[in-house]
Amino acid sequence: MDPVLGFAADYSTNPVLLAIPDTAQADAAVLIDDPTTYNADNERLTLEPSFRLSNRSGYSSVTSDYEHFLVKNELDTQRSVFTAVGGVDQDSSLFHDFLTNGSTGVKRDTALADLNWDLHLTERFEFDVDLSPSRVRYAQGATIENLVDYKNIGIAPSITWLSDERTKVSLSAEVGRYNSLNGMTESRNVNLQAGFTRRLSEIWTLSVTAGFSRALNRSSLEEEFVVETPTGPAIEIIPVNFESAQNGAVYLVNAVRQGSQLSLNASASRQLAPTGFAFLSRQDTLDLTANYLLSDRWSIGGDAKRVKYQSPGTGGTSTEVDVSYLTFNADWKWTEHWTVIFAASHVASKYSSTAYSAKSNEITLTLSRQFNHIAFD
Repeated sequence: MDPVLGFAADYSTNPVLLAIPDTAQADAAVLIDDPTTYNADNERLTLEPSFRLSNRSGYSSVTSDYEHFLVKNELDTQRSVFTAVGGVDQDSSLFHDFLTNGSTGVKRDTALADLNWDLHLTERFEFDVDLSPSRVRYAQGATIENLVDYKNIGIAPSITWLSDERTKVSLSAEVGRYNSLNGMTESRNVNLQAGFTRRLSEIWTLSVTAGFSRALNRSSLEEEFVVETPTGPAIEIIPVNFESAQNGAVYLVNAVRQGSQLSLNASASRQLAPTGFAFLSRQDTLDLTANYLLSDRWSIGGDAKRVKYQSPGTGGTSTEVDVSYLTFNADWKWTEHWTVIFAASHVASKYSSTAYSAKSNEITLTLSRQFNHIAFD
């Protein structure tokens, strides 16, 4: 057992990304983590409860309460590793929709699972298959345009060949199905990708994965039509089906530097992902993170990220959103058990189809205590 207790205070100039002035807010919260692990000869069971309790109930970026509970079981044999994960979360959806009502922090309830089997066929060949179902419900989904409850399931087999001590080559596939819980929309997707990983030096590693993805979208709507009857005009509700397809490349390029003091991670990716919109969303992401160890007690870090996502609507329309994040943090290990973290962040969101945009700056100060490791024999 490794319990952690934290206290956080934060201030944001526009926590819900409203396109109006005077929305600044300051709040405080208590953070509780208590990861617990049971180790046997060839089995490991991990429980990961995590909580944030704010001074007022809310789901903005400042006041977002959350409760996470994850259970992970790992079973090892001489040639394989089987992992089963299950969890439930309640937190903010972080849905940036300031054009509708500014409810960035809509409450989101998630149930998820993941089954993974990793088998070493030979010294050079490795087979892996992953099954990942999930279900998401939004507290205010009915009042926000295009934000709907959904379930998603995907299965992804892959095979990896270790060509030499520094190089890996992989081939992977994925088949998935995304459904809104009201039964009105559905996406079926499949993608094939080839990957290459090369350890360039003792501290640099480069990974490239690229392939083709196809998603078939279908929606079933009910529309009102005026029809002529013997008694005069009448309104008749007729079901209307829409179908569309998303075809294109998916990829992930990742460069990692892991040194004794400086660590860097740069990545660029495109993927189809479930987001709570009518269908799967195409997301383009650029991300650069860095961390520098100044001394045994001090470290600094930063993260610059840009996410552009495009989500097709039920009637053939699409929504394009561009979100940029910039964060900086400084960590000070005050004592053996106490850590102080200062963080500053900037987020900007805009709809490419309109002239509207919103920005927010946030400052957070966190004090956390790591308790002694507790062992039970």
